[in-house]
Formats: sequence, C-alpha cells, structure tokens
Amino acid sequence: MGKNILACLITGIMLFVSLPVHAAWETGLKVGYDSNVNRTISDAVGDTYVGAYLQYARKVNGETRWDWTFGASLEGNAFLENSDLSHAGVMLAPGIIFFPYLTWSINIYPFVQGKVFSDSDQSAVAFGAKINLKQPLGKYAYLGEYYIYTDNRADMDTYSYTENALGFVLGINWTRAFFTEIGYEFSRGDSFRTLEEESTTTITTTGRGRGNRYGYSSTFSSDLYKEDVDRHSIGFTIGMDIFPSLSSNLSYTYSTMTGDLGTSHNHAGLVGISYRF
Repeated sequence: MGKNILACLITGIMLFVSLPVHAAWETGLKVGYDSNVNRTISDAVGDTYVGAYLQYARKVNGETRWDWTFGASLEGNAFLENSDLSHAGVMLAPGIIFFPYLTWSINIYPFVQGKVFSDSDQSAVAFGAKINLKQPLGKYAYLGEYYIYTDNRADMDTYSYTENALGFVLGINWTRAFFTEIGYEFSRGDSFRTLEEESTTTITTTGRGRGNRYGYSSTFSSDLYKEDVDRHSIGFTIGMDIFPSLSSNLSYTYSTMTGDLGTSHNHAGLVGISYRF
C-alpha cells in the first residue's frame, strides 16, 4: 500500500508540473493551530503547523451554459511539536460546471488525493467527489452549498475512513478588497479516536463496549479506537487583498465530534498569505 501511495503522489506531481500556464495559479504560506490533533475526549493535545501550497485552476468565463473545470494542488505541512503528523500531498480534480441562471453555478467533480505522512501508517490515497453550488444574493453577498463524499484508504486500517459531508457558506464582499465568510458543515463517517490509557497491546479487540480498539499508537502515546462519528463544524473567515495579486486571510473553526466514546471538541485557526499569477 505504501508503494502505491508514493507512486500516486509522484504521478500527481508529474501531471501537476506539466499543466499549462494560461490559467489561475496561486501559491501561499500558512501558519495554523489545531487544539486536538489526537482526537481525544479529554486531555486534548494541541499543535502548531506551518505549510506551503501551490494550486492550479482552469479559468471558466461563464459565457456558455456548460464548461469543464480542472483543479490541482500541491501542499506540505510541518507540525512543530509532533513531527509524525507532518505530511505532503497532491490532489487532482477534473469536473464540469453548469450555469443554470446568470451567475448561478453548479460544479461537479471527482477527485483523487495522495498524502505521505512522517507516520507512515497514516499515509493514504483518497478518492471522492464534490458537488458545489453558488448563488449571488444581491450585489455584494453570495451563498454556497456543497456535498462531499470521501473514501480515504490509509496504510493502517485504523486511519482509513469513508465520510459524507454537507455544508453551506454565506459570504459578503464588503469592498473589492475585503470579504467575510461564515460556514457550517455536518459530516458523518468513521474516524480514529484516542483514549488516555497506559497500554501497549497491538491486538485488535472490542474495548469497553463503546468502540473497537486497534492497539497502541506511538504517535499519539495512547490507545487507538475507531468508530462512527457525527461532526459539526462552524467556521469564520476574513480575507483581504493587499495588492491586486497578493491577499491574506484569517480563519477560525470550532467543531465537535460525537460517537459512542463521547464528544470531543476542537478549535482550529489559520493565518495565510497567497499570491495569484
């Protein structure tokens, strides 16, 4: 499985770097914080990460009802405390877009994504699809809705998951250079979780009648469990253009994850700067 993930990553990078330049390219740097990287019910562990990305999107002018889209991205994130969580990835996403009315749009695209983690057990190839809708609300506001299906297949089954997510975004362009967005997402799927226990067993057993235990993780220094969870997330983003091609953004997301083991809470923040060319 690890060789397949690496081959997918290399192939994606080769396709990415061969993309034409007559489209929208963007590169950026970011600094983020995650308050619960170990996905635990109690004794959450936070970590800060720094990252960089490069992404490509085919321009769509909206002059026809139907068009085709293509997006690709390269990214890397380095965690400062838990280096096992550091990773690099590539994603490819071809699709189609339909304009049913004026500037309303419906974009449908499948995607494939490969990620290589320092903790090789978490390295994975993900397949899925996204439906994205967008409608203007007057002259300055807009509304977006989306659905995402993801099938993530990791080297270790505990980190594999399938997920269905529904969400919406409400945005306002206050000026040509300043905007805000607020969004909500609900998702359901299986996820790994941790419990603070002193155990070094590597035998898969049923733990406490509340989930399936999959052994001990040296990355998180705790036992790993896997179960179906419901996740609710609320996020807020502020974006501003500094120059015509240079912009910055600040975002915050609060989320809860609920399953048989209980409810965990997470606060995530991100500050980024990007350059379009």
